[in-house]
Parts: sequence; C-alpha cells; structure tokens
Amino acid sequence: MTFTWRPQKGPQEKFHASSVDEVFYGGAAGGGKTESLTVEPLRYVHVPGYTAIIFRRTYPELRQAKGIIARSRYMYPLLGGRYNEQSFTWRFPSGATIQFGQLEHEDDKYDHQSAEYAYIAFDELTTFTESQYLYLLSRLRSTAIDPVTGKYVPKKLRAASNPGNVGHEFVKSRFIDKLKPYEIKYFKRVDDVDIEADKDDPDALSRQFIPATLYDNLILMAADPQYEARLKSLSLIDRERLLSGNWDILIAGNVFKPEWFKIAGSAPEGLKWYRYWDLAASIKQRADFTASGAIGFDDSANLYIRDVVNVKEEWPTASKIMKSTIQQDYGIKEHGIEKKLHGLAAYQEFMNDKELTGFRIIAVDVQGDKLERAKVWSPRAEMGKVYLVQSPWNVPFINQCSLFDGTGVTHDDMVDSVSGGVIMSTQKKWKDIEFLHL
Repeated sequence: MTFTWRPQKGPQEKFHASSVDEVFYGGAAGGGKTESLTVEPLRYVHVPGYTAIIFRRTYPELRQAKGIIARSRYMYPLLGGRYNEQSFTWRFPSGATIQFGQLEHEDDKYDHQSAEYAYIAFDELTTFTESQYLYLLSRLRSTAIDPVTGKYVPKKLRAASNPGNVGHEFVKSRFIDKLKPYEIKYFKRVDDVDIEADKDDPDALSRQFIPATLYDNLILMAADPQYEARLKSLSLIDRERLLSGNWDILIAGNVFKPEWFKIAGSAPEGLKWYRYWDLAASIKQRADFTASGAIGFDDSANLYIRDVVNVKEEWPTASKIMKSTIQQDYGIKEHGIEKKLHGLAAYQEFMNDKELTGFRIIAVDVQGDKLERAKVWSPRAEMGKVYLVQSPWNVPFINQCSLFDGTGVTHDDMVDSVSGGVIMSTQKKWKDIEFLHL
C-alpha cells in the first residue's frame, strides 16, 4: 500500500528534511504545523517496535475539527493503520504505533514514566509547561531498527505553536531567543540551565527553529482567501502573534492605547444601555475596587461608554452606592452582576430588596479570563469606534486601559466592567427557532 504526501516548498519542506533532535516549527497561524506533525511519524510505521506520540494539552483539543485525530483518520488507514478509540492509538501492520496523548494536569507527565518513544510531538507547545516538555524529552528513546536500512530509527522531538499561552516564555527562551531561523545549535543542561555545547559533546542535543506563517501555506491561502482578513480583524496582540508570528509584543500597552479612545460630548439618543458590576475580590477587603461601566452601541456599531463607577469601599458602603446608581441610572436595560465569588450573594441581596423590584438585575456567569474578555472590544477601540462621554472619569479610565495586561498586577476593575457590559449586551438570551413547512 502506498501513500503519497509532499510538503510545500519552503519552511514545511525544511521541517521534514531536518535531522535535528529538537525542531520547533511555525510561530504563526496557518503555516501547516498540525499537518506536518501528523505526517512526520508515518515515515517509520514500517518498522517493528516503532513508537510515536503526539500531544495536545487536552483530549477535546485532539478531537477538534481538522485537528490531529481528524487528519490521522484520512491518512493513517492508507498505510494499514487501525485505530483504537479507547487508547487513542493507531497500530500498523508492522506493529508500529502512533498514539495521541494529553497533559491537562501537570502530573499527567508521569503517566509516561516508563515509556519509550522514537517520536514525540507537541502541537501548540505554548499550552504546555516547561517541566512537562523536559520530562517527555527524557522519554525520547528507542531501540527499533529500520529493516530497510539496518540502522536504528532516529529519535525526534518535534513541536509547533503560536506565541502566547502559559508556555510562551519558555518556548521563546528555548528556541526563539537562542536560535536564528533555520540555524542549528547544540545545547546541554547543566544545573537546570541550558548551556551551548560543541556538537561532539555526548551530552548535547541539537536544536533548530523553523519559522512559518500563513504566507508560506499557499494551499490554505488558495482554499480560504478570507482567512488572512479574519486574522487581521483580531486584537492587536492576537494579530501580531497569529498573523506575524511576533514573540516579542508585550501585552501591557497593546491591549489598549490612549490614542484609540475618542471623547464625545454626549451619546446619541435611543441607545440600549447595559451596566455591568465587577465587585471587589472580597467584601471585607479594601485593596480592590468595585467598578461598573454603562455601555451602549449605536447603529454603526460604535461603542459608547456613558459612565464608569470606581470605588474602593467595604461592602456596606459599596452596596449603598450600587443601589443608588441602579435607582438613578436612566434608561438601563439590564444591570449585570458578576456571579463569581460573593457576586451571587450580592445579586440575591438586591433581588430581595423591595425598592429594586422595578429594575432588571441579572447574575452573569463569567467566561474566560480578563484578557480574553477585553479582547472582545479592543479591536473596536483600535478602529476608533469606542467613545467616552466626557467626564472626570475619562482620564483614570484611559490610564487603566493603557496599563492593562490581564494579570491583575495593576488595577483592572474598570476595564473588566466594560468588558462584562459589552459581552452582556451582545449575547443572545435565547435561541431563535425556525419552523419549516414540509
């Protein structure tokens, strides 16, 4: 049985031609990374005893549409592979296996304590931790002999990823900062530190970085010409990382820039207004702020922020401010209270307050972290479509936005309150059902 697959000329071709121990491939979206990681181990499935494993951080990521498992189902049977759904393992007529694995939790790496793999691959390496990567690197060993050449099969660790996520810094340090594109260097680890070494050093492993972007994947660009436009519509940080493969862009100062915001004397008439409350981390803690933003969209999808409340008070005082704001705020369609921590208790308190029975107050489930929520409206700000109604809160709000990085190192309560309002105003509260006459 034959299987023909050819890498595209350029980075993908160089990736498959490399005999280096560790190769990091990609750095931007659309470079053909997942395809290459899935195809590479097939060159040795004729070898008895050959073992390979390909990791994603979680099993749901392995099962994604057009993900590793989906791609393997198209290719692997052409070489006689049979798939075991329970073990996530392909077995080939020679006895060779290609397995799919996950390392959702830090200690999942120890599930491979006695394993031997001739090929280990990490798809989206930056979603893994450095300790997971280094531990699996120690499982890279094999005594399988290629019956065609009579030689031991080469041991290969291959990884690909976009910038960002929990492992960004270690991947950047290991591959991007230490290597020029396509350059091959040798390193060994001494006292938990990478030391550049001579190629003849028996403790050294070779390492290479092969960059690739969407523009290197001519097949994808031809099949989906609008993919580039969709990447360009992302927030500045995501756009730089996914389209340009930028590993150096800082989060702080690039989620929002001061010049992106416009000041308006007033908001247009007739907008639907939403107010979202981001409560202090503890009702007994003075260090955090209780913040709220009132937001609305006009017919051209411009975002108007009419008012921002930002107070550092313990709960009895903060509660009175919230209640007074709700009662006096004209034209608010919904008041949302973040449900996490003590937010649910605050919501229940207001729902039991007879004086607030005429106001729509909802408890909001928070999805994603603060940075991801801010990215929902930061592209709109970059386009000049965010207007602040002129008021003394404008300057501190813009200053907080400019320092925002989602880590909580600086105060981010005002930013998060606007993010919550934007998400609350754009989410459907029910599903549309269409009945067809048959």
